[in-house]
Amino acid sequence: MMDTFMGFSVHMDFEGQKLAERLFQIIVVAFGAGGWLYGYYVQDFFITVLTLGAGFVLACLVTLPPWPIYRRYPLKWAPSQEAAASNSATENASGKKKKK
Repeated sequence: MMDTFMGFSVHMDFEGQKLAERLFQIIVVAFGAGGWLYGYYVQDFFITVLTLGAGFVLACLVTLPPWPIYRRYPLKWAPSQEAAASNSATENASGKKKKK
């Protein structure tokens, strides 16, 4: 899997994905509610749509790029079975005995 593209990290961990989703929802709902209230106050539906669109753009800028805040908890992957088998084969070949 490719972890970088042109020197930039391109992944998020699972906790980062959860945070990004929550932030996206909060931003869009807040801008939607605020836009609806202000649009109702000035009696202009276009203001409501424009405000919701601005909230969507802001939410995309905040949550789509894999900012470092979304990469705080990387997963600790177990070694592959092939790597584990090759490690045990080299230990056996070097004369070390496995403890049981």
